[in-house]
Amino acid sequence: MEKTLVGFGALNLDLIYEVDDLQSISSKEFQFLPGEELFDDEYAFQFLLDQLARFGRLKSKSGGGSAANTMVALGRMGFRTKFIGKVGEDEEGDFLIENLKPVHTDLIRRGERSGICLVVLDRHQDRFLFVKGGANNTLRFEEIDLTGLQGLSCLHLTSFISDSPLEAQKELLKRIDPSALISLDPGEIYAKKGLKKISPLIERTQILFLTEKEMNLLTSRDLWTGAKMLLEMGPSVLLCKRGRKGSELFTRNYHFEVPSIEVKVVDNTGAGDVYNAGFLAGYLLGRPLEDCALFATQVAAKSLTGYGRERYPTREDLEVFFQI
Repeated sequence: MEKTLVGFGALNLDLIYEVDDLQSISSKEFQFLPGEELFDDEYAFQFLLDQLARFGRLKSKSGGGSAANTMVALGRMGFRTKFIGKVGEDEEGDFLIENLKPVHTDLIRRGERSGICLVVLDRHQDRFLFVKGGANNTLRFEEIDLTGLQGLSCLHLTSFISDSPLEAQKELLKRIDPSALISLDPGEIYAKKGLKKISPLIERTQILFLTEKEMNLLTSRDLWTGAKMLLEMGPSVLLCKRGRKGSELFTRNYHFEVPSIEVKVVDNTGAGDVYNAGFLAGYLLGRPLEDCALFATQVAAKSLTGYGRERYPTREDLEVFFQI
């Protein structure tokens, strides 16, 4: 049976806006700061939409969500991919499912209104995110078709705002083949929930992706001490993504630094998700960890040069780098 990679995370419609300066759309009540994220505040969401209508320019409309981006990137590189998630019974839901190609979408459920992510870029390409969870928040374990996970070789988990889908992820980890590779990118949402809340995910994870800020939120430690602490919980590989500073790879007895690649940045939304896809692609091919991290950096840099998923990696990128 052909091996299948499955993503499990939020599905959002990404509306990417440009503004001259994030401060120009902020107020005393709502400060929209570079690198920050806000979640599920209806009043703040409406305020931001009004500000973007006045001062912003809509540059792109794209499918989004961390695990979804990673699965699309892996699918375009030739891997067989599926997705567990939930979208609304609306036009946005239709768009999100269509925009996931070539990912198989038979495990996606529908109901409520689709999730929306407002991505705001300023002239420096600094990014602010506002996520309205919608249907994502209502996903329950009982909605997951376990028969559709036959042949699962890798499960990649990312965050949800509400607890219901997080509990579904925890329960799914108890039900799947113990030999399946588990990777996790907790994102800022799960990092803010705290280590205790997501420890069942980390303990079952082999490959953990996170940023330096997320590591600090989870461990309150510096990079080295935090990495050691998290690796002792279960993961065998930890990747810390540091933006322009590159990334760092940790195992229990090994450390490798990966420099960034300078490109003209158009949109940095999803670059970390593409990094995850690049690393997983090399790992699943059995390549050395250093090569996996270098390829991840290369395809993430490529993704920065287009809006949304315009510049995601292809099968050719994979074949050229790994000479297959």
